[in-house]
Amino acid sequence: MAQQSQQLALLIDFENLLASLDSENNITFIPELITTLENRFGKVAFRKAYADWSNAKLRKAANELQRNGVEMQHVVRSHNKNLVESLLALQAMYTVALYPNLTGVVLASGDADYLALVNQLKTRGLSIIGVGADGNANSSWNRCCDEYLVCNSSSTASPEKKSSPKTAVAATIPSPEKNTIIATLKELIPVNGILLPELEAKLKESHPDFSPENFHFRNLPEFLQSLGNTFKIADTDEGIIVSSQAGRNASPYSLQELQSFSFEDYMQATRWYIVDGNIRDRVLHNIYALFEDNGRVLTNEELHNLVDPDHIVEERPWYGTIFSLVYGACLWENPDDSSIPLPRRRLSLFRTVKSEEEFLIRYYTSLFHKAYTERPGLTAQMCAELMHPDEVEAHIPLYEQVLEELSRRH
Repeated sequence: MAQQSQQLALLIDFENLLASLDSENNITFIPELITTLENRFGKVAFRKAYADWSNAKLRKAANELQRNGVEMQHVVRSHNKNLVESLLALQAMYTVALYPNLTGVVLASGDADYLALVNQLKTRGLSIIGVGADGNANSSWNRCCDEYLVCNSSSTASPEKKSSPKTAVAATIPSPEKNTIIATLKELIPVNGILLPELEAKLKESHPDFSPENFHFRNLPEFLQSLGNTFKIADTDEGIIVSSQAGRNASPYSLQELQSFSFEDYMQATRWYIVDGNIRDRVLHNIYALFEDNGRVLTNEELHNLVDPDHIVEERPWYGTIFSLVYGACLWENPDDSSIPLPRRRLSLFRTVKSEEEFLIRYYTSLFHKAYTERPGLTAQMCAELMHPDEVEAHIPLYEQVLEELSRRH
């Protein structure tokens, strides 16, 4: 993460964090943590801590938090030991939606209960800074974060000075290098997958000096898993296959960079879809027509050959379209096929789809879901101009329905 260029949200599971530190009486780590974050990464724009503030032991900490502009959420832990985790996760997702300029989230906790949340935030292009007492670079909590600060209240030293081995490595291997590796991986890994040995060989050709150990991972699969849901690893009869998760941000750009793009450039950077409106309309119509007879099942490869026998549509736009159809509940993908390569996965019409119009609304709702959350000014006119530039007025009613559906969901 580039210094002084980020806007962060700080969320603290306070009692959990405090219990993991050497001393519950020394609370100087609170201002030091905030100072370290702002000196190293950028402005901490949102600050919130969760605890049972009726606990008398937390009075000094509460005063210190107030002095440092940290909002305090009262939670009675005895009612539900997982309540703080749930509330903090909900707050994280709400804050990301409310503050579109956020580029990172700081999660301060004494354990690894937030791994699922970390993966969700990473799929939205956010950097994750973990804060805890565990200085072990191989711990699951440490390894899943983009940066990790060791916070120890037994001394007045700042978390930066008590950095873990992983943080020390990050100082010599800057995140731009990691971003370059990720960008290369996205170029090398097709949607339908690549065998792990072949990927390792190609990555070595592109970056001879790259080693997962530079980032404190034992092997390439561990490095890939640390990136959240960016890539999928499956153990198949053919060997270990790594595939790219279509439908997600397929670019190395940060959220802040993406927001400076034109709408067209933003969509092409974050979604794989068929750009030509006439071809897209024909493909979507033919897919629906093939599955209109409920009960019909086709593999992805069979569907592609029937709908586009000349393979005019390239691989990424095709699989991006299929992913949007699956995520939009237009098509149903057999869950038993999740570990096999994409071309062999079985597809059928989602049982609640009643018409082609509903099929299209669901598809475009899925396609524009990310843009709706990240670009508040999105309009039906913009969607129609991008998707059907030759027939804008005729398609505005379709995209009005799409935006109504997105509004209802949010």
